[in-house]
Amino acid sequence: MAAPPARLAVVGLAGRVLHYAEVETGPLPRLRRLGSCDFEADAEAAVFADGASGGGDADALEALCDALAEVFAGIAPHHLVVAAHPTATTGFFTPLPSGLAPAARDEQLRQEAALLSDVPPTQPVRVHAAPVRAEADPALGGDRTWYHVVHVAEPVHARLALMAQATGADGYDLTDTGRAAATLVGTPPGTTLVVGLYPAHTEVAVVVGGALAFGYHGAGHTPEDTAYYALAAADRVGATQADIARVSVYGDAHPARTRLLSEMTGRAAEPLDPFAPFGRRLDVDPATAAAFAPVLGAALR
Repeated sequence: MAAPPARLAVVGLAGRVLHYAEVETGPLPRLRRLGSCDFEADAEAAVFADGASGGGDADALEALCDALAEVFAGIAPHHLVVAAHPTATTGFFTPLPSGLAPAARDEQLRQEAALLSDVPPTQPVRVHAAPVRAEADPALGGDRTWYHVVHVAEPVHARLALMAQATGADGYDLTDTGRAAATLVGTPPGTTLVVGLYPAHTEVAVVVGGALAFGYHGAGHTPEDTAYYALAAADRVGATQADIARVSVYGDAHPARTRLLSEMTGRAAEPLDPFAPFGRRLDVDPATAAAFAPVLGAALR
């Protein structure tokens, strides 16, 4: 008898808003539930703020866990995936020799995360790392693999564990919203800018030939901020404005925010469709649907 499909409970936090989904994994993933909730307090800050000092709003965290227990009541055995904005984590891209042994690779990634996060040598360092692309490196005499690494402090891990416990999950994983959204792009030719639009920041993933090449983010929400961060990210991988074939947006996909970027690239910004990989077309306008891109992309990570 075949094993039952695995289930994922996937959540993303943006200020006071929780987006969530239940996904049945497999060759053709199935979207089983989808929704959002608003809280009176900043739920995102309750989980991720002041991670190094152990701070955070305990009441807001309790309200979040209560909501998760209600939202995912009755779900079959499952795993929790949390899509975190790059403003809430330490994230970086790093290349390592492709033939490096797993233990040596993991230790190298932990050391880099500790250095960037200023973690004392006596404290543990946990990272969530994913290979994003491989490339030839003549200087190494072989290939190297680029990894995208996400790190949060141990107090944040404790809160994520509480969230997993609230849903009844067997454990949790952490991913970056930009990388998750980039998963939805597929494998189109050329360079795609995947731009996340939020009230206090802009985040960008650069996808080249279907592979995530680079991610970037910065504070600011004006059209000028959005264009600057998007084109700066493209520049980091050597992509010119003429190389940009598509601009896909998620989060608060308001056209005014990307007006300047569209003018500079000659590409109209289109809301990212998070439902295409699931073979679904929900009766939701594209701008509203784009808010779910990090959550549904995280299920395909």
